[in-house]
Amino acid sequence: MTIREIRVDGTTRVADGPSTLLQEMLFTSMSANPGENRAFNVENVHTIRGPLDVAALARAVDLVVERHESLRSVFVPGPGGVRLRTLPAPTGALIQYGRTGAGSPSPAEVDTAVRADAEHLFDLAHERPSRFTLHRIDEDEHVLVVVVHHLVLDGWSMGVLLDDLATAYEAVRVGRSPFHGRLPCRLTDFARHQRALIASADVVPLLDFWARQLAGLQDGSTVPYDRPARPYQTFAGDRLDFELPAALAGGVRDVARTERVTVTAVALLAYQILLREYTGQEDVVVGVPTANRSRPGTQDCVGLLMNTHCVRMGLPDRAPLRDLLHSSARTLTAALRHQEVPLVTVYEDLIARYGADNLPPYLFRTLFICHTHRVGPLTLEGTVCERRPFSQHASKADITLNVWPDDSGIRCQIEYNTDLYDAATIHQVADRYQALMSRIVNDLVW
Repeated sequence: MTIREIRVDGTTRVADGPSTLLQEMLFTSMSANPGENRAFNVENVHTIRGPLDVAALARAVDLVVERHESLRSVFVPGPGGVRLRTLPAPTGALIQYGRTGAGSPSPAEVDTAVRADAEHLFDLAHERPSRFTLHRIDEDEHVLVVVVHHLVLDGWSMGVLLDDLATAYEAVRVGRSPFHGRLPCRLTDFARHQRALIASADVVPLLDFWARQLAGLQDGSTVPYDRPARPYQTFAGDRLDFELPAALAGGVRDVARTERVTVTAVALLAYQILLREYTGQEDVVVGVPTANRSRPGTQDCVGLLMNTHCVRMGLPDRAPLRDLLHSSARTLTAALRHQEVPLVTVYEDLIARYGADNLPPYLFRTLFICHTHRVGPLTLEGTVCERRPFSQHASKADITLNVWPDDSGIRCQIEYNTDLYDAATIHQVADRYQALMSRIVNDLVW
């Protein structure tokens, strides 16, 4: 993959390049479904307290959007497929709001303004897919809302973006260049590599692996619905946050260390067993997004590089938990070793091998995401930044279980489709997940 070296001088020209296969598929779908479009907004909201240098922050935002071409790229459909068009670097990308009269806005007014920002519907064919908004609460308090469309940003990328924003803010305040004239790899370079891979013989063993893994798959595993599903996918949703007790989180880490597996493998096994219990099926499949950043230079790229693949596992009811844990860890490791091929290519290959009539309507219905690449809070020198909780009331799958393990504990979040599930059901799912984590720890450590 080619990594360009370009000075950040504001002269970047408009350019076209290929999109990734996942971007092409999602853009085509979203063009016909505005509700799906909104469900893919990725927000990061911070309350900033202290003497914020607003002018420096505004300049820092411009530098970051200039640095990462994906933040200023639009999607252009054409006969050869969907392409990315990089717009010129902006000036004044930070939108600023502040009350002109006396007094500060009420908490309800702030919440309404933040929601309006986070739910902004991007015109992906004409509008920069990133939005930075600063709300002035009073002299020493602001709320910063960063919203980027998922088509150009994944979970890893948000950490890169926030780090670069902090770096640029600090550099601007002392009058130096923040990035020393170097840019990370472009998303279009990554897309070129991906499309070259799909056209080469190197893709054959990757597709063979996934064909073996998914042969005979009946349907994606999911928690039974509280009400009948509609004939089309909907995206209304909500989130439930919870945290494992400290002793249990420590026990999970002990299991991982003793059994020489990752915390991700332990957390995934508990979710797989949960689905086995709810479905009564020993053949369980879960969608697991992978970072897909093994190539040099991709670690500092802001873009949608991730792949989501189907992790399928047999869970015999009488099998010992230790055996299941190691089987789950091996299955996950194998998926990571074959993550480079896009899921859309895998699905097309499955159709060619087995026929569309022999495939389920969904390869997976639920997602499991273990966030091992930590996205820390925004840091702006001289201020105190605090992540502000927010729910978009949108869900991309039946259920998505997010897990954030770190040295302080294990946080969890269930994002769920409110057209399918009641809040009470999701609370039961969260309680059962915690109970299954306890069962694994009790069986293997305590």
